This record gives sequence, C-alpha cells and structure tokens, in this order.
Amino acid sequence: MTDTDRTASEATAAARDAADKVTDAAARATDEVTDAAASAAENAEKAVKDARGAADSTIDAAKGAVADAASTAQDTLDEVIDTVKSAAGQAKDAGADALDAAQAQAQQAYETGRGLVDDGAGYVKRKYRENPGLVIAVGAAAVLALGLVIRGIGRR
Repeated sequence: MTDTDRTASEATAAARDAADKVTDAAARATDEVTDAAASAAENAEKAVKDARGAADSTIDAAKGAVADAASTAQDTLDEVIDTVKSAAGQAKDAGADALDAAQAQAQQAYETGRGLVDDGAGYVKRKYRENPGLVIAVGAAAVLALGLVIRGIGRR
C-alpha cells in the first residue's frame, strides 16, 4: 500500500471512528434525554400525587374544622339552654316562695284585722251599754262624715 492509500484508508477509518463516536454520542444523548424525560414525567406524576394529597389533606382539615366549629356551637347552645332552664326554674321557685310569703302575710293580716274588729266591736258594745245615746250619735256623725267625703270625691 502506498502512502496515499494508507492516508485514504486512515482518513476513512478516522471518519468511521468519528461517525461511530458521533453515533455513540447521539445514542447517549438520546438515552440521557429519554431518561430526563422519564424522570421529569415521574416528577410531574409525583407532584400531581402530592398536590392531590395536599388537596385531600386540606379538604379533610376543613371538614374537621367545620365539625369542630359545629360541635363547639352545639355545646355553647346546650350551655345557653341549660342556663335559661336553670334561670326559669329559679324564677319559678322565687315566684312560688313570694306567693307563699304573700299568702302567709295576708293570712296574718286577716287574723290581726279580725282580732282588731272583734276588739273594736267589744269596745263599742261596752260603751253602748254604758251610754247608748252617745254611741248612736257618734255612729250617726261617722255616717254623715263618710257621706260628705264620698260626695266630695264624686264631684271631682
């Protein structure tokens, strides 16, 4: 082989080596791009799953917060109802106690008044026996005075 044949053959071999290297580099680049695309797809899928999980967690947290708020509102309402019932019971008891006290006072006033009327009637009877004319005159004057008072009130 001559130097020209050798140079052409070396050039061909060098071109083939360069082509093989370019092919290998292109294959590696394709594999790397494919791997990167697959990794990106996996990362995107994982991000979607994480976003769904976060959304589900947020929804669950919101449901829990609403349930807690409803429970708290129900507890507060129950406490208010119990307080109102207690206050109504206390008012009822106080009213019954006041009624009992008023009845007792009325009974005592009746008994006291009855005693005074009996004492007054006894006094008038004793005085009537002593001096009947004086008692009749005082009674007539009292009736006349009562009539004048009623007449005066009626004119207004």
